[in-house]
Amino acid sequence: MPAKRTYGMDQEFYPWSPIVGRPVLRWPGNARVALAVIVNLEHWDWEVPEGTPLAVSPLGGPEGLWSGNQPAFPDIGGYGNHEYGNRVGIFRILAALDKYGIKPTLALDKAVADHYPFLIAEGQKRDAEFIAHGLSRRRIIHIGMSEDEERQYIRASIAAVEKATGERPIGWSGPDFQETPNTPNLLAAEGIRYVCDWGNDEQPYKMTPKTGELYSLGVNAYLDDNYIHLHGRRTINEVNLLWREWFDGLYADGATTGRLMVLHLHPWIMGQPWRIRHLDEVLGHISAYAGVWKATGSQIIDWFKAQSGP
Repeated sequence: MPAKRTYGMDQEFYPWSPIVGRPVLRWPGNARVALAVIVNLEHWDWEVPEGTPLAVSPLGGPEGLWSGNQPAFPDIGGYGNHEYGNRVGIFRILAALDKYGIKPTLALDKAVADHYPFLIAEGQKRDAEFIAHGLSRRRIIHIGMSEDEERQYIRASIAAVEKATGERPIGWSGPDFQETPNTPNLLAAEGIRYVCDWGNDEQPYKMTPKTGELYSLGVNAYLDDNYIHLHGRRTINEVNLLWREWFDGLYADGATTGRLMVLHLHPWIMGQPWRIRHLDEVLGHISAYAGVWKATGSQIIDWFKAQSGP
């Protein structure tokens, strides 16, 4: 689909809306900031099929050192990093969230949903929300897919989460935030009600799919722990400071109209022993303030929908 220049827009997935022109948004208890913590439980494939495209970093360039297809040999380093997150790091993150009374939103890819029942049980013990997260970290939605191929990809992802958890997910977080021009319409047609890939706002907003309903619960890609720390080359001390100042700015502006903070975490990154203290400090800083609503993705979208109307 070619770009279409309209008022403030190049596409038609949602209307352009300056935040200063919207009705005042109030969160439960008149909170200034709604905080959602999304934890990505994802598998890094040992190998991928020939021709699998590389994920593209929002900071520019491919994720890996290769230009073109993924390497043909087993990626032991990438596999080990992500497997560490599922074996060790996730439990540090869950403990930190427990400490501050935060119910996580867990993004499950199909590989984890199929093969990690222990992690599913850990989420269910905490009454976490589970959302769909593609097939695996190295098998992404890409522009070379036909519409039917992408539809089957989305259906397989959703079905795996439903089978593993007993509930059909209503949220979607694309691996590497990747989409095609068909993705929002396909997600809404499959019953997905909110998507986390559009990091262009500090409030949720209603999108305009052809069928169904779809809202954005956007992740700011630059402030994702992967991009800010590993790709952005910020030290963990800088990440700690930036995340606290991010919250402080949202909290100040939230006095006028409610703001949204989506903390997007990967266990293989923030679950490391030398990083977890910094996550604890950030969550402690946020929790020291009154007027913060700690919620799951669906809770935020449900409230927003009720406030904003049809």
